[in-house]
Amino acid sequence: MKVIYRVLVIIFLIAFFACQKKDDIPPVLTLKGQDSLALILNSVYTDPGVSATDETDGNVTSNIYTISTVDENKIGEYTVTYYVVDEAGNEAKPLTRWVFVYNQGYIYSGYFSLNETRVYPENLNCQYEIATNVDSTINYGLVFSNFACNFGNRVFAQVVDTTIILPYQVLEDSLNNFSVQGNGYINDSLIYLNYTLTKSNSTELWNATFERLK
Repeated sequence: MKVIYRVLVIIFLIAFFACQKKDDIPPVLTLKGQDSLALILNSVYTDPGVSATDETDGNVTSNIYTISTVDENKIGEYTVTYYVVDEAGNEAKPLTRWVFVYNQGYIYSGYFSLNETRVYPENLNCQYEIATNVDSTINYGLVFSNFACNFGNRVFAQVVDTTIILPYQVLEDSLNNFSVQGNGYINDSLIYLNYTLTKSNSTELWNATFERLK
């Protein structure tokens, strides 16, 4: 009897496992929100998330893991990639969301005709063209490719509403150290600045008018 019983148990187990359906179907990931997002520089990124379902295991959203390259404090193109694996080890096809971090000051970037006048201690006038670019780490930060009669140094500026500020900054060329500081107003086609330029313990007073090139 024991032998027969063992045989019946073996037959039952063989039949039971033979009837079990092999789980070889991976789960499915579904993005929430758009597959590409724009993010203002220096703001906090909040991911819309994803959901995941599996034919056998049901809702496996809690098993999702992500790999994110997003740097909220530097302009650029980044990705957030989502992965999930079910209980049988089947991995879903990964999904990727693109995140574009941008500087709102881009509306002021471009090429400008620059007219600068030194009003103290003696008069000097310069006219040339420069590029205005966005700063890569500070929202509404701008970088002028040249300044102070084309002396070859990049200068940082910060826009606040319609005001533009040149914070105190030290610059260098091959012979001298300079510092600049000033403020003015700005719109999308015109920038006006009053600033001081200090070098070799002497201070110069300047004004500058930037007009966007057509």
